Amino acid sequence: MIKAILIDDEKNALEMLEWQLQNYCPQVEIAAICNSADKGIAAIKLHQPHVLFLDIEMPKKNGFEVLQQFPNPGFEVIFTTAYNQFALKAFRVAALDYLLKPIDANDLVAAVSRLENRDRNNHFQEQLDIIIKQFRQPNQVPEKICFSTLEAVHFINPENILYCQSSSNYTNLFFVDGAKMLVSKPLKEVEEMLSGFRFLRIHHSYAINLKYVNRYVKADGGAVEMSNGDLLPVSRQIKDRIVDLLMNRM
Repeated sequence: MIKAILIDDEKNALEMLEWQLQNYCPQVEIAAICNSADKGIAAIKLHQPHVLFLDIEMPKKNGFEVLQQFPNPGFEVIFTTAYNQFALKAFRVAALDYLLKPIDANDLVAAVSRLENRDRNNHFQEQLDIIIKQFRQPNQVPEKICFSTLEAVHFINPENILYCQSSSNYTNLFFVDGAKMLVSKPLKEVEEMLSGFRFLRIHHSYAINLKYVNRYVKADGGAVEMSNGDLLPVSRQIKDRIVDLLMNRM
């Protein structure tokens, strides 16, 4: 069984999440339901849970302040949030799990399934530091972005990514040093995470770092040559834009 604590100042949200867990996630045992950050902190110390379902915006102390009471947590966290699209990007950048209110039952089941199938996270504090910085300075481009693979969580400087290639529900990252990594996100989400850096979606299968484009090739429908010599196709809709961008770069 997965021992869980629910922390949220909204009574209706707590009741609904409790009902959903009881009906859709029988492997989850609810150890405590807390309507304030302080009650949540006390419950964590008492019950030693496997996972928190944690709201962020609460009076007196927010969800991040709850977590800062536990510098070496022995639990996982699934954030529950009603935040806007920017905040969702922050969660993706930090590779932390979240559920958007009102919580969809299918999303809840998927989040619990991911929890069951992953090893204990040894990088949670680093991920938390990234997301707190994003919330405090929303317009600042993060120094590193977290990407999850089947083996681990990786902290990557986007400047080192040459281009990204779609692979069904996954994405291949190709690096300047010749390395390659398959990450557990579709290209659309990776593209959103990299906004603010000089990446451009040039094709349904490719997003490139404009810093590493050698030239635009007109033949065969159009392609860009990257600094490692790889030729990547350019869709007709983006052709004029990429030429303008490359000309402005010169």
